[in-house]
Amino acid sequence: MKKLWVLWLVVSTATVSSTTLACESLVGAWELTYAVYKDQQGKVVQEIKAGGEKSLKILSQQHFSFITMDKDGKFSVAGAGTYSLSGGKYTETVSFASMDRLLGKIYPFNCQMKDGIWIHTGSEDHLSIEEHWRRLK
Repeated sequence: MKKLWVLWLVVSTATVSSTTLACESLVGAWELTYAVYKDQQGKVVQEIKAGGEKSLKILSQQHFSFITMDKDGKFSVAGAGTYSLSGGKYTETVSFASMDRLLGKIYPFNCQMKDGIWIHTGSEDHLSIEEHWRRLK
């Protein structure tokens, strides 16, 4: 019986690394690897894959900043502000932005980690979004 318990513990521990977990610490630099944005009817408005837009997000303990370049390397948008993280909820408050429509906005997202990828989902300016971020070394 003891051997079965040890085997179960090893197997269950090994499977945790490939499951989805709530976000703990996001401090660091992140690169967008995939994103999909849908309108209120569920129609894909924009999908970003490798070779598309490039976006970087940097987070300290309480602040974030991001910059996005289009696929041709031209500046698209940038912003910064504060964020909070509590379990599976990540919320950004935009204090600075290159687009006036972003200023002062508060964006709550569901936050999860899956196989080392930060996935946040929610809505932003009437769009449903899902973004996948990879931590940079």
